Amino acid sequence: MCESLRIVSFVTGKKSDLIELVNKENVSAIRIMADRLDIEPDEVRTLIEESLSEGTLVGSMTEDGERFFKTEFKLSDAPVIPSEVKAPEFLEFDIRPGIAISIIGFVTIVFGIFINTITMDIIEQDFGAIVVFVGIIILFSGLFCLSRRKTPA
Repeated sequence: MCESLRIVSFVTGKKSDLIELVNKENVSAIRIMADRLDIEPDEVRTLIEESLSEGTLVGSMTEDGERFFKTEFKLSDAPVIPSEVKAPEFLEFDIRPGIAISIIGFVTIVFGIFINTITMDIIEQDFGAIVVFVGIIILFSGLFCLSRRKTPA
């Protein structure tokens, strides 16, 4: 009588330890459960089947009998850390200076052409040609700034 009482208390102690392993520590491998409880894997399977029939555990055993997965799951109590989503590096490139420089260069070219068309004096036409060339240099430098933007790889 005393021996059977000791076996029953041993089994209920191992069963409560098994339920704690599954529910609190999220252990799913039968081998690990057997190692932690110091019993054979077949005994762990028997305890799991008994707990399933009693309703103390809710889950399913894999077909090969090597893992037990509980079907109840809880969200972690860990705090949610908001992640900062950074844009890719090529999207952070500011193209406004390049566009502004290109527009200034284009306006300078138009101004130089306008000077060439309304003047009759050679010196003024030379000045207009110089303005056109300076405008071309400004336009190309603005386009160069725009071309420095990296494309996605």
